[in-house]
Amino acid sequence: MEQKIEMRKMRDFSAKINATFEFLRQNFKPLIKAIAYIAGPAILVQGVVYGYYNRSVVNLTSAGRQATDGFASFLGEFSLWLGLTILLGGIAYVILVAVVGEYVRIYNSKPFRSTIEVTEVWDGVKGYLFSLTGALIVSAIVIIVGIVLLILPGVYVMIVLSLMAPIIIIERKSLGDSFTRSFSLITDKWWSTFGLLLVTGLISGFMGYMFAIPQVIFTFLITFNSVSENPTALPLWYEVGLILSSMFYMIGATFLRAIPILAIMFQYFNLVERKEAAGLMAKLDTFGQTPQPNSAADAHESY
Repeated sequence: MEQKIEMRKMRDFSAKINATFEFLRQNFKPLIKAIAYIAGPAILVQGVVYGYYNRSVVNLTSAGRQATDGFASFLGEFSLWLGLTILLGGIAYVILVAVVGEYVRIYNSKPFRSTIEVTEVWDGVKGYLFSLTGALIVSAIVIIVGIVLLILPGVYVMIVLSLMAPIIIIERKSLGDSFTRSFSLITDKWWSTFGLLLVTGLISGFMGYMFAIPQVIFTFLITFNSVSENPTALPLWYEVGLILSSMFYMIGATFLRAIPILAIMFQYFNLVERKEAAGLMAKLDTFGQTPQPNSAADAHESY
């Protein structure tokens, strides 16, 4: 019989990966629905901008090869779309992290098989979206400074600060407190956290290649035309195809980023349980009480 996944539980490396994909399997439709409704608009706009960015890359490359007077114009277009892609990508990622994290928080607090509505996810997300945005901006600045000074400190800090989002979402900590707590939780568990993010990131990346196939085809067609001895004006459907296929890739790849986000949520609960045994203490508090049918207590079976 299928059981609710216990979040507050110590897990080894493989168990965390298994729990991540089991969670996705159990909650695929409602989770995707929440992402689509709340983060979908930002992801869609990012996809459109990324499509035009890819077109500008092709135009810039062609202008550079042909040494035309329009190179400077294409360079300006390229810079504009690149900047917008990065900005909108950051916005879409923040909202995605908030939606996935809030969905996990609600899942952990409700009885198994309870319906999780988009509205209740949004009610939670909007309460800390700005603080989460601030946390991710601060994290990005600290990571960039660490990389500029020396690559290894930047990578180290990046893994440590990956725990800030779960701390803000689950514990409702402030920016400063979540920053400090992330360093406390990850003590002696940096390598396992790094490995978990690396593996799940590679998995989501390889899965994303499926969405990239149409984009690769149109990029090849356009590039082949531009490097031929007698390049012709691009057919309109080439450019439209490149933009739409780029949108398709970006939207699909962004949704897949939910996988490492879920994985770090499980790592957060794992680290808290190892250091504070919060789940065990909750079980002891309810020991001897008669559980109600389909109650949250029923959900804390071993997974």
